[in-house]
Amino acid sequence: MTEAQSLLRLQEIDLELIRLRKTVESHPARKRLASAEAAQKKVASQLSKIVGARKDVEIEIDDNTASRHKMEALVGECQEKSVEEGLDFKAIKALEQQLGALAKQLEKLEFQRRGLDEKLERAMVAEKNARDLSAKIEAEKRSIAAELKDDLGSVRERVQKLSGERETITSQLDASTLARYDAAAKRFHGLAVERLEGNKPSACRVALQPSSFADIQRGGDVTECPYCRRILVVREV
Repeated sequence: MTEAQSLLRLQEIDLELIRLRKTVESHPARKRLASAEAAQKKVASQLSKIVGARKDVEIEIDDNTASRHKMEALVGECQEKSVEEGLDFKAIKALEQQLGALAKQLEKLEFQRRGLDEKLERAMVAEKNARDLSAKIEAEKRSIAAELKDDLGSVRERVQKLSGERETITSQLDASTLARYDAAAKRFHGLAVERLEGNKPSACRVALQPSSFADIQRGGDVTECPYCRRILVVREV
């Protein structure tokens, strides 16, 4: 393969790779997959908040339980003292008042506990729903990924084959030629090489002046277009 043929084939490969990448990027399932991933991130953020709230409620419940045990222990102590012999009226009255205060505190703690239990139940339901939704989204992502794999399997195989051929061609071009090609491909969105058709380059279509045309014809097989600065193939063979 001549240098001219290599450059033309390299451009064909790169243009096809661009088309194939656009095919992959524009596949409808990719948009659905992106939406599923965004939804999963949102659910994960909500789940983190729900778990944090559930743990806070559990800490409050533990504190409530500890306070109740403490109050119940004090009630037991007061009840034991109340049956002791030799207590005067004033001591008995003080114990009764203390028991009454403790009973009110226990009633308040019991009321708080009922509210905390309801709060914990709501948090656990919300956590379960969030985990179920996350699992559902994950299953949907796997399904979409499988669909993409099936639909784009042939495209990926083609990309792999073309990439291998591209590597072979670029290894046969000298560094300066490849650098010129890469710069032109970047500048012209893949259209780095053009053919001379008559006295006009195939891409820019600007007719060469007779003197320029004569100079190019006397030159090598590959040169540079004097107008657009693309690589210009004068003769392929």
